[in-house]
Amino acid sequence: MLLLGGGGPAFAAEENAPPRVASVNVTGLHTIAPETCLARVQTKPGMPYADAVVSEDIRRLYALGYFTDIQVQTEPAPDGMRVVFQVTEKPTIGAIQFEGFRRFRPDRLRQLLGVQTGQLYDPRRLKDGVEKLKAEYRRKGYAKIAIESSVATDPATNQATAYVVADEGPQMRIRKIFVEGNLAFPDGRIITLLKTKRRHWFTSGVYDEQVLEEDLERIRAFYRRNGYQDVQVEQTLAADPSGLALYLHLKMTEGAQHRVGTVALSGVTLFPPEDLQVLLRLKPGAVYNTEVLQEDLRTLTQYYGDRGYIHAQVTPATTLDPASKRVDLALQVEEHELTYVRRIDIRGNLHTKDVVVRREIRIHPGEPFDGSRIRRSIERLYNLGYFEEVNVDTQATPLPQHDDLVVNVKEAKTGSFSFGGGFSSVDRVVGLVEVEQRNFDLFNVPSFVGAGQDLRFRVEVGTVRRYFDLSFTEPWIFGHPVSFGVDAFSRTRLRSQNLGLAFEERRQGGGLRLGKDFGENLHLGLGYQLFRTDISDVVAASSADLKAEQGRSDISEASASLAWDTRDNRFEPSRGVIAFVSSDLAGGLLAGTRDFYRLQSGVSTYLSHWDRFTLETRLKAGVVNAYDNTAQVPIFERFFAGGADTIRGFRERRVGPRDPVSNDPLGGEAIFMGTLEEVATLLQDERGKAILKGSVFYDVGNVWKNVGDLGQSFESGTGVGIRVNTPIGPVRVDLGFPMTQLGDEKRSPRVHFNVSRSF
Repeated sequence: MLLLGGGGPAFAAEENAPPRVASVNVTGLHTIAPETCLARVQTKPGMPYADAVVSEDIRRLYALGYFTDIQVQTEPAPDGMRVVFQVTEKPTIGAIQFEGFRRFRPDRLRQLLGVQTGQLYDPRRLKDGVEKLKAEYRRKGYAKIAIESSVATDPATNQATAYVVADEGPQMRIRKIFVEGNLAFPDGRIITLLKTKRRHWFTSGVYDEQVLEEDLERIRAFYRRNGYQDVQVEQTLAADPSGLALYLHLKMTEGAQHRVGTVALSGVTLFPPEDLQVLLRLKPGAVYNTEVLQEDLRTLTQYYGDRGYIHAQVTPATTLDPASKRVDLALQVEEHELTYVRRIDIRGNLHTKDVVVRREIRIHPGEPFDGSRIRRSIERLYNLGYFEEVNVDTQATPLPQHDDLVVNVKEAKTGSFSFGGGFSSVDRVVGLVEVEQRNFDLFNVPSFVGAGQDLRFRVEVGTVRRYFDLSFTEPWIFGHPVSFGVDAFSRTRLRSQNLGLAFEERRQGGGLRLGKDFGENLHLGLGYQLFRTDISDVVAASSADLKAEQGRSDISEASASLAWDTRDNRFEPSRGVIAFVSSDLAGGLLAGTRDFYRLQSGVSTYLSHWDRFTLETRLKAGVVNAYDNTAQVPIFERFFAGGADTIRGFRERRVGPRDPVSNDPLGGEAIFMGTLEEVATLLQDERGKAILKGSVFYDVGNVWKNVGDLGQSFESGTGVGIRVNTPIGPVRVDLGFPMTQLGDEKRSPRVHFNVSRSF
């Protein structure tokens, strides 16, 4: 009885247990693989059948986005139950038909629509694509654009044809812009802020709703910068009866101009408050400007950071007097404690050795943080040319008053194998091959990258020159901050009277270089060169003096230079100064067949202003003279001027002494050059790097036959130029006009240009 009583419930439970799943199949598939669906369902053969699991499987199959309908059928089987998911696939886009479109080509329409043949039909995607088409049309000025879409499906093939039909309407253009309510600024000043322009000779006048919204915000920002914090701008558009032209009406409500009332600093204990007050641009009575306020906050924070208080915070509080429209400022300073550098971490340098980065950093562990030295470190890292991005951050540590300095770098491509060509007004056609690694490592086999050395082999073959150069530079010889370089070269310049070359010059030799930095800005350079020069193929009509230059000369020359460089970027400087003096001595105790000495000095300044403008000034002077057994300076060591790199507006090498018979340039023993150039960045990429620059320049100078004639007369030229950074390399074009009459040279504009490759 006990056994029978215990076995009854177990027997009943077995009878009520759900059936086992014998198999799982998917039917109705045409383009989707069954495995794709079966991988998503949780119902598997051998498991008990469960309605809740099957319902979840239906949801998961719908989530694939391939089906319009899913049904489940179950059938008994000898070993359980067969589960069949019956699906209806979305149709496939077989074709897309565009009708009524004239503004864009079909390939552009398909790109904007975002729907391609072969894709499954998705109503939402088609709807979104139609909205993108409308937006693009409105951006082009088709404010009345209307686009409809429809789909026809062939049940036999389950393929759909999408029809997209447009009524473009007229392209709306702005005929006139009216400004009303502006008392502080004239209409013209407001209109210059707009990217939306009326139709004119050089503007299309196309109406773009998004651009107009940006214009309105630009006007508001302009007014706020000038103290009108309550400014309001409204716009209305009216079409003329033809429906082709628009009239834009801007209504300004300026409000009262806000000015600064009082400025109070609190929480300042480490420094005299008056020292901080001097740094502020917002002073009592000044026009209140939120952007200037943010600059003042950054200035105060930087002041503390430059002195090691990197966690200092400045919080502003403003109080407006409604009657006087005066804004009282209260700046609360939280100074915190002096912070020291615990450790410096270098990150992101996949190839460059840590030591190459660390030797450019001007702050060291154990020292207080110094913002100015950190900024200088960033400049030095950029000047290496190894990194396209350099960012510095701090990281908290367990030690009180100690943070880690984290230097994040993104490496640029430093190795290149370049071949190509260029054309310039100086060298005519030039073909080149160059192998260079600016971050070379002689001992890092097999990559040979990472030690900061520079290895370059360059071949240039052109219409008037044949150059072969090999150079190697180690910036830190034997771990000391002394650079060492070796050069070998063979350079030939062919005769070209059009370019002021009345002879062929061939120079072969090599040299050694040493360099040492003293402090941040002072650099000393020493060098020695030994080379042989051959002068041949002198123009037959030349004078006896010029023909006497023919022959071979062995030059043994030592040099020394001193440079002071404070430029922010040596590749594209926008501020700073570089000044140098140099001397060369050939012959004498150094042997060789020619005895001469050369002294040169120069200075270039860069002054950034008006956001994208840089004023550049360049001065250079030099003298060269023979001594001992040499009667006159050899022609290949004299100074020449005129052309793209000296005085623009004149022919190459045509400024200075001429041969009395052939009228070819002879060069001189003294030179002076001066340039004043205003450079404006006209176009930048998303990283702020200049793509297009324009300039206005004035060049002045001359070359004199003898040192004693220095400064007797000057030639000058002026003009405009453009600089373009293109994918194939930098392009430079200058249009110069000679301001003085030079012998029998015509006073007419001259184009100087250069197209070369980039690395």
